[in-house]
Amino acid sequence: MRQKIDPLNKKLYGSVTAILTVTDVKAAAAFYQKAFGFAKRGIMNGPDGKAIHAELTLRGTTLMLGPEMPQMGSRGAKAIGASPTSLYLLTENADKTVAKAVRLGAAPKGPVMDMFWGDRCGTVVDPEGYTWMVATHIAQPAPKEMQQKMKEQMEQMASQQTARAASAGA
Repeated sequence: MRQKIDPLNKKLYGSVTAILTVTDVKAAAAFYQKAFGFAKRGIMNGPDGKAIHAELTLRGTTLMLGPEMPQMGSRGAKAIGASPTSLYLLTENADKTVAKAVRLGAAPKGPVMDMFWGDRCGTVVDPEGYTWMVATHIAQPAPKEMQQKMKEQMEQMASQQTARAASAGA
């Protein structure tokens, strides 16, 4: 008797799965496991023994990794010089997770701070060049409160930029 195949493969995947192109599949998989807590579902090697595909999971989300293949137009964030996409990672403790990622080789992009929408966030660029916003949900502001906090946060950022520009010109 033929097994019925689920065309959406819901046992293993959600509706959308991110695939990151990386320079070294095994090294990137190891970083994401250590820094962010992903579990390794599997790594597939090609005929030459090099990893050509990895699947990592975290709380029901799958992250796939594949190697750069410039001949096929597949280049990673580091090769391009920036990540056009940011990944938003919810964690129990953004401060600890950001600090751990930095210890493991990620570059920090500003401090971890409370954001107007109710999350405490910090941003890092991983060794492959991908930007991760690491967050912990700490509050559930009402829409009006969120609007006010957004205005205050934008004003604070603008005044900090003005102060930096003034000190750079002095």
